[in-house]
Amino acid sequence: MPDDPHAVARPLPTRRELVAKLKRYAKPDTPRALMHFAVDWSAYVAGFALVLFAQSFVVKVAGSLLIAAAMGRLFSFAHNAAHENLATSRRLNRLLAFFAFTPIFYNYRLWCYEHHALHHPYCNDTKPDAYRPFAKAEFDALPEWRRWLERLYRGPYIIGWSVYYLKERHVQTKIRVPPYVPQDLRRAAWLNSAWVVAYASALVVLLVHAPAFGNNLTVTSALLLGLAIPFLVFDGADGFTLYVQHTDPRIPWFRDEEIDRDGPGRTELISVHLDVPRWFGWYAHDTYAHPVHHLLPRIPFFNAYEAQKELDALLGPAAVVRKPSLAWLRDTTRCCQLYDWEKKQWLDFDGKPTYPAYEWPTSLSEERDGQGARAA
Repeated sequence: MPDDPHAVARPLPTRRELVAKLKRYAKPDTPRALMHFAVDWSAYVAGFALVLFAQSFVVKVAGSLLIAAAMGRLFSFAHNAAHENLATSRRLNRLLAFFAFTPIFYNYRLWCYEHHALHHPYCNDTKPDAYRPFAKAEFDALPEWRRWLERLYRGPYIIGWSVYYLKERHVQTKIRVPPYVPQDLRRAAWLNSAWVVAYASALVVLLVHAPAFGNNLTVTSALLLGLAIPFLVFDGADGFTLYVQHTDPRIPWFRDEEIDRDGPGRTELISVHLDVPRWFGWYAHDTYAHPVHHLLPRIPFFNAYEAQKELDALLGPAAVVRKPSLAWLRDTTRCCQLYDWEKKQWLDFDGKPTYPAYEWPTSLSEERDGQGARAA
């Protein structure tokens, strides 16, 4: 962005200063947490009741989508509970997280390791993480089928986010125990995987036998409406969420040895606040208020939006805030295809720069950067 001679510069707030300003939002509330847990599980069960017992096929489809919506809310709830920020009791938080992860087929132990030990301290670097971009040479070295998949993953296609999460993340990092999980965690992780598989198996058995006690169902329709459709819709929504939380023309990625987590690699500066309508933020437990979550994971989702708005004001033009729209999605998917790790610059699949190279905002001005992606 060209310098504005009329802008008034001020220092970039430090992480310590930001935490001091926002720590008042980090307040657990056990009754509120239990209320949300009950609402989310009730919606999940209600969706199955509609699938199993409604006479109308249209109502059954609505029930299937309600299951998917409830899975999305349960994921966001479990995410917060696993950070132990919802209830005042650590044990209760862990129990809530475990039972909220179960219906979305997530291994609680694996998720905690992946999220707490890898994503939060090391996001946007070369360690295993969601939607890490390829360099041009890496992309060209891939087999043709894998290059095709990458184009699908990073395109504005709903199916792409679902395929990405199912193939690259859900089974690989939420059910199967990856080889990089430390030895002392592997036994507990495999036991959690066994629990997830047992739950999924019990659900399949229930749906296979559903025509015997349900209304207007075949085995195929029961499995599609009760399992396949909700699972794929949930994975698509989850893939989209992971994509937008750290993918943006203004968001840099770093090699492991060069990253400075107190400087350009500050996680609240390399996360996106997708400023969704409030009704959708409420539905999603404000999972799109993501930068403030990286700054202070102890803030529960029911305080996240207000904390995020205050963080945006404190960061000024350094805050990456986007309004969801088709134009925003088109610009992001066109700009953020490959990455020049040396120049810190986004490229398209042909290797052409799509946005200016990243510059860390050491100071702030009154003027915000434009919201649309700019070609270099």
